[in-house]
Amino acid sequence: MEAWRAECRAVTQASASSVTVRMARPLEQAVAAIVCTFQEYAGRCGDKHKLCQAELKELLQKELPTWMPTELRECDYNKFMSLLDTNKDCEVDFVEYVRSLACLCTYCHDYFKDCPPEPPCSQ
Repeated sequence: MEAWRAECRAVTQASASSVTVRMARPLEQAVAAIVCTFQEYAGRCGDKHKLCQAELKELLQKELPTWMPTELRECDYNKFMSLLDTNKDCEVDFVEYVRSLACLCTYCHDYFKDCPPEPPCSQ
């Protein structure tokens, strides 16, 4: 676990979006990417354990560009923020962030579940 933390810190310092975490399995890499990406964007507006709306917007635009329509207006980001911010503190904490990614994964699973498997997702 300590090796993972050191690797995650190195990735965060070097930008999680441009460095591949050297872990053995894809799921380990995915978990590290989720954590490191959150840590990369959180804290610029204050609390390093939460995303303010500007941080969330930047994360979505830079890290999920194919999932986020380019024509989103500010009110769309406001609505998205209010959906994610379940405790209504005007910030998205790590649990709220992970819940949103879990919803995205569920949507993707439902959408692609009847598709034939293609590499790299072979069974």
